[in-house]
Amino acid sequence: MIKKMIKICKDLNYKTINKFKYIQFNTVSRSHGFTILHVLRSYGLTIFFTCIVFSCGSRSQGQREQVVAEDSQFIQIVPEGWEPLMNGETLAGWEIVRYGGEGEPYVKNGVLTLPMAYSGNSTGVRWIGDSLPVNNYAIYYEARRVEGNDIFGGLSFPYGNTFATLIVGGWGGAVCGLSCIDGNDASSNETTKYINLKDHQWYPVQLRVTTDSICAVIDTVQVVDIATAGKKIHLRGGTLASSLTLTTYRTTGEIRNFRIKKLP
Repeated sequence: MIKKMIKICKDLNYKTINKFKYIQFNTVSRSHGFTILHVLRSYGLTIFFTCIVFSCGSRSQGQREQVVAEDSQFIQIVPEGWEPLMNGETLAGWEIVRYGGEGEPYVKNGVLTLPMAYSGNSTGVRWIGDSLPVNNYAIYYEARRVEGNDIFGGLSFPYGNTFATLIVGGWGGAVCGLSCIDGNDASSNETTKYINLKDHQWYPVQLRVTTDSICAVIDTVQVVDIATAGKKIHLRGGTLASSLTLTTYRTTGEIRNFRIKKLP
């Protein structure tokens, strides 16, 4: 393509380019394989030249722009010691939580989608597979918001004989933290963090639960890092979680690469 452009420029006596008052290169759509070149205002005259250069696929593989489609298959790579809890094809091991008015979760191309509730508030799935540890474990997954402006990857998880919820992007889209500690949810306790979470961007979420601590990192932010001794850890009122549960709130969210690891 570059050689063709050079040839065209030579044909136009382009050696006087340094005398031009204004040059604008306008790439209209590289993904569609053409570029439009405007050369304006030469010696007080207006020259409008449009050159369409088609990319016909004759370039070598190394020269081609690598564009990964949003709907391409995501392939999960599981590090040693971790166990995947999603197969990337079906909801095997999970069941839909019936909040009332929830969306209908589905798996496509390795990604779990939790659609925005159509008449209620929440959409979610909970684990019904093999028993999981309730202490001394780590969880990793990636989440992104597709539509809406609230929780797009909330995780309710076991802690001993109770549960808690890691909030990702709640209360209008920015609040992250742990619900609940001593009666206070993620919007009003010591773990409250405000993170600018952009739509359509994948964020890694890491959770670590031991007998005496809970830690969580969202993207690169240490959201939760608490010693649990003397604290009451519990779910927010009305939260349905009898197992490991992923939820969205008035939002469509996507989850991928969900895995668990037992800690020594």
